[in-house]
Amino acid sequence: MVERPGGAVVSAVLLAAPVVVGSAVGMALIGRLVWAEQAWVVPVAWGLAGGVMFVPSVENVLGWVMFDMRRPTPAELRKLEPSWQAVCEAAGTDGGRYLLWIEHSRALNAFAAGGRMVAVTKPALTLPERYLEAILAHELGHHLSGHARISLLRWWYELPARATILLARLVAVVVVGVARVFVPFGRVVAVLVSVLLTLGLLTGLAFLNPWLLVIPLLSPVLAWSRRLGEYEADRTAARLGYGPVLVQVLSAWLAESGGDRRRMRDRVFASHPAHIDRIKRLRELQGR
Repeated sequence: MVERPGGAVVSAVLLAAPVVVGSAVGMALIGRLVWAEQAWVVPVAWGLAGGVMFVPSVENVLGWVMFDMRRPTPAELRKLEPSWQAVCEAAGTDGGRYLLWIEHSRALNAFAAGGRMVAVTKPALTLPERYLEAILAHELGHHLSGHARISLLRWWYELPARATILLARLVAVVVVGVARVFVPFGRVVAVLVSVLLTLGLLTGLAFLNPWLLVIPLLSPVLAWSRRLGEYEADRTAARLGYGPVLVQVLSAWLAESGGDRRRMRDRVFASHPAHIDRIKRLRELQGR
């Protein structure tokens, strides 16, 4: 089964463009500071380093450090590998090219990452075999559609921009602290000082890297793009014949959690759609 990049990948690339450009500008500024004569070396090296993320040894390190994962024990592998191989056979893909991991979490969860990482938590291993296969089929869908690869690349290429935003937040904390110093002179004076310092901060940020000002505006749309990827992975699982079983799994999770109680704002910024919405779409696929 060969999947092509869907709307989630296309939208993720388009929406990441401003942030990546912001990162590139930041790396170019760093290049000028550390090596003015060869300033291009820093941004070019940073750009090429994105491909290193998919080197197997590097992915292993990322699994341990970034995602807090470990390799399965022989007993866990005996439970996990047959289900994974069954899913890969249904998709007509080589299951051996992927690395199976165990995530350190007590919650029932699974996720796909990088170029070949598939992880589940220990509670997932207690599920009936068909349920575990349905969850793994969803994760395979992320890999086949390119979601996991683009997610890792985005993480790397957005790092400098995110670091700049973190620095801006720290400066904002300093601004608030300075404004408090002027409170004895009157609330109006304190507010005026904080406003002037904030405007100065934003002006400096816009001058150095105007793309960074766009990032907060993209957050809801980026969350929508990630939810779109979850729907696409569900669709892949359904095409592999796991649609009805995945509905059963999601229905069980929904019943255990007592329903989706997230506020509207939380739903807008959530990276995962509500279980009830996923169930609805899967049933629509079955109806077709």
